[in-house]
Amino acid sequence: MKILFGCKIADLDAKKRIEKHADVVELSECTEEAIIANLDGVEALIVPYTPNVVITKKVIDAGKSLKLVGTTYGGTRQNVEDVYAIEKGLYVIHTGPTRPRPMAEYTLGLTLSSLLEIHNYHHYMNSTEPWPRMKFGRSRILHNRRVGIIGLGLIGRGIKEVFGMFTDDIWVRSNHMSEEEAVAIGVKKASLNEIFENCEIIILAGGHVDATTHLIGREQFELMQDRGLFVNIARGKIVDEAAMADVASKKNIYLALDVFEVEPLPDDSPLRQMDNVLMTPHRANNPIEFEQRWDFLADEFDRYAAGEKPETALDIKHASVMSSS
Repeated sequence: MKILFGCKIADLDAKKRIEKHADVVELSECTEEAIIANLDGVEALIVPYTPNVVITKKVIDAGKSLKLVGTTYGGTRQNVEDVYAIEKGLYVIHTGPTRPRPMAEYTLGLTLSSLLEIHNYHHYMNSTEPWPRMKFGRSRILHNRRVGIIGLGLIGRGIKEVFGMFTDDIWVRSNHMSEEEAVAIGVKKASLNEIFENCEIIILAGGHVDATTHLIGREQFELMQDRGLFVNIARGKIVDEAAMADVASKKNIYLALDVFEVEPLPDDSPLRQMDNVLMTPHRANNPIEFEQRWDFLADEFDRYAAGEKPETALDIKHASVMSSS
């Protein structure tokens, strides 16, 4: 077997494991042209995140020996014509199972900092007020507060697990969860508006596709209760950012945002001027534990070499709802 990687494999131990099953070729650049030039005899093709789709229909059609394509990150849509590949009979894989815990703990960090005003105290002690001890009044802890999670994919389930250590009162909005499953995992199934109206902490964890653009807008933010907190570690395009900022400028709600409609966030964004907004520059994917993705890829090739279906192999239904940006 020959495996083509559109990048260097950063984990040498994982690389050695993969090399037990295959000849590994690593490209110095990941473009459609470079891939096609090296496709001869390639059975599996793995690419990193790049700005453009690189496993295109042209690549898939040119790969006469291809049986598996995938990515080194938790999605596929950004770089793979995934539905087309599945229709052609290829496995399409990713490293999503390595993401839930680090993403969930980052979400927890945003939430706790917002509830306890940690980031604001730090900001003022390093800028205009050396000792802002009484500036924000009473803060809050997470224990026993009602949490709403929008989206229950791998990341949403990881968030549910971590936040379940602090509260049993978790509501979930998911198009794919039945009432029976909600009971089985100990959550309440709710609509989008029910979550915004009834949950003190609301976490957006769903993927972005065309149908979810501006899924959340002025109506939802106006439903939020006093001092409610909205956390977004998903995709900025799911939210009408202008409406969110406008409501947050007039209403006593909190925002903790790692993603934005336009990235980098424009310098003149009104979000930058609000004490009730905590922002980070799309870094929920930064923990070192994300590098376990290489070991997971080695696991996937162990399964594939043994004649088993890879754990993350997508079907068309699941590929169609993977985040598109």
